[in-house]
Amino acid sequence: MERGDRAERSRWAFFNGLLTPGEIARTVGRSVPRVSNVLAALRLAEVVRYESDGKHNYYRLKHPGDIRQPLASLSRFVKAASKVPARGR
Repeated sequence: MERGDRAERSRWAFFNGLLTPGEIARTVGRSVPRVSNVLAALRLAEVVRYESDGKHNYYRLKHPGDIRQPLASLSRFVKAASKVPARGR
């Protein structure tokens, strides 16, 4: 499965439901500790909402409507930048 496909599914799920750090990590192909660190920073920035059932922690975007356009723009930028050949150093 392509990383872009996993990332797209993760974005959809994050906008539409609660995800655990493990689910996000599997979807985007990163380690759970790395995802947890990023989620902690996003909580501090009030970008994600956190819920716990006592056994599992769940996250979702706090204001999905406000973040959709910037994420779409960033996604287009990353796709375009990935097509630019790297310069030799």
